[in-house]
Amino acid sequence: MTVIELIDFLWKLPADMPIAYKCMSEQLVLEAKDIEIQDLCIPRSDGWVQNARPDMETQTYLLFPGN
Repeated sequence: MTVIELIDFLWKLPADMPIAYKCMSEQLVLEAKDIEIQDLCIPRSDGWVQNARPDMETQTYLLFPGN
């Protein structure tokens, strides 16, 4: 998903809906401080994204918290 796809998705939801994210077996309310911009590896063929490594190509992601 790209930022524009996320924006398009969010525009379809009620503007006053709270946002929570999964954290272990419970949930937490999402706050701006929880969202990061990070350089991570290019996704593998199975969609998994590894932490940045010096031997692999990276790209910048908007990173939401979670398990």
